Amino acid sequence: MDVFDEEHLERMSNGRWHPGGAQTWAQQLLKYPRTVENIPTWMWDIFRAEGVTPPVYNPAFDSVDWKNRRRPVTERGTDLSVEPTIIDPSKEPGFWTNLSKKLFGS
Repeated sequence: MDVFDEEHLERMSNGRWHPGGAQTWAQQLLKYPRTVENIPTWMWDIFRAEGVTPPVYNPAFDSVDWKNRRRPVTERGTDLSVEPTIIDPSKEPGFWTNLSKKLFGS
């Protein structure tokens, strides 16, 4: 997976972000995943305002976890050709069990 030091999302000519709600940004994060700590504050503000849980990159499983489902990640981003698998919290190791509960309420 490629990691960049600066933001690579496109902005409008006035420097502002393209208009889009939480679902638009969630789709971007599904395609180009990030860990929790690498999602910008302004993006979290949008998700919180609209009550949306974003897709989160899980380096332990090399996957994107979203809506209690998991998809594998390749060098180019999330593999959208694979059907997502349901996350079973009882099979999650230690820390990830707690994270899964916080994110998905399972």
